[in-house]
Amino acid sequence: MGVQTKKRKRLSLSSRLNLWIYRVTVGLLARVLPPRWSGPRLNGRSRVLVFSSAGLGDSLLDSVAFRALDETFAGIHIEAVVHHRRPDISRHNPLIKKLHLLRKGPPAFIRLLAELRAAGPWDAILYLSCHDPEARSFGYLLNRHGTVGLGWKTEMDGLCALNIDSPEARDAHLARQALLVAEAVGATTKYPRMVYEVSDADRSALRERLTGWGMPQIPSVVFQLGGGGAAYRDWPVGHFVELARKLHAAGVGPIFVLGGPDHRGKAEMFARQVGEVPFFDVIGRLPLPLSAALIEASACLVSTDTGIMHLGFALGTPTVALLHCQLGAARVGPLADLAEHELIEVVRPDGYRKPGDALMETILPGIVFDAVLRILARPSVGTR
Repeated sequence: MGVQTKKRKRLSLSSRLNLWIYRVTVGLLARVLPPRWSGPRLNGRSRVLVFSSAGLGDSLLDSVAFRALDETFAGIHIEAVVHHRRPDISRHNPLIKKLHLLRKGPPAFIRLLAELRAAGPWDAILYLSCHDPEARSFGYLLNRHGTVGLGWKTEMDGLCALNIDSPEARDAHLARQALLVAEAVGATTKYPRMVYEVSDADRSALRERLTGWGMPQIPSVVFQLGGGGAAYRDWPVGHFVELARKLHAAGVGPIFVLGGPDHRGKAEMFARQVGEVPFFDVIGRLPLPLSAALIEASACLVSTDTGIMHLGFALGTPTVALLHCQLGAARVGPLADLAEHELIEVVRPDGYRKPGDALMETILPGIVFDAVLRILARPSVGTR
């Protein structure tokens, strides 16, 4: 497989200005005092700062690096910097001792820099899924010789002491990329499952909401109707409808449909087409922690390549993952507990050049139905 990289989005004017400010301040300082990789030797008393400020799926994929650090160096102290609008994944990672919230603007930068300095010193600073120039600037100013990250995931690689970059690294599984950063400081894991812990408070809050809505407490199957940031990854709503009909005819239920507020249109389309088949619509009605509690309680999740799919993998919920061949199981499938899940991938056609050359609709509802039944037939599913 050739190297697959995302095309960088064209930055907005404000983002270009923000990047320019850091380049002419911290960037120029780095030319005078360049970072030199010190190869920090970590142990159980070390303090590590991790930057992971991307979305749901990327944050979950990053969590395998936290697992590696914790398993390799018992007692290690890990803190994390995350985007202030997307803290939920990290708040449910018990391996993180403290969270720091990343916001834009010079005043916020100064406040967070002071906060991070007070929380240090840091023996190593790891950059995972974070493209913000602020992240590399913080790391440089806190411990420029102990910073490591993926070279292609930043506009300011000159601030990092060790930039990992090779065709093999760029082409690796996305969670494996996070592990490459952890391995640079000596951490590894034999069980690279993503980390997310549902709290008792989340379970209780979910039960209260479902009771108030007159819905069952334990779903049999949850459908995630869309997401993933790219339309080519979506499975047609009509295919979900056909799957629901097949499951209902086989006596499988209750069926829940899940998604964010931006999926309301798909939910309405599903409701119009599914007819008399009973289902429970929680699209746009549950915050992420309660969605996680719902997935944890379910016997099976059906999802395309979305953050919710990765959440299913992290929670150990048997998942039927419907994958486009652009990335495919080799890059976004589970690294752990592979036998617990059913992965169905679009066949890459001859002459494939772009995502539109392969269509998700070629994954037929009957194939997905059979996969769901295989999961529900397992003895272990009945004990969830």
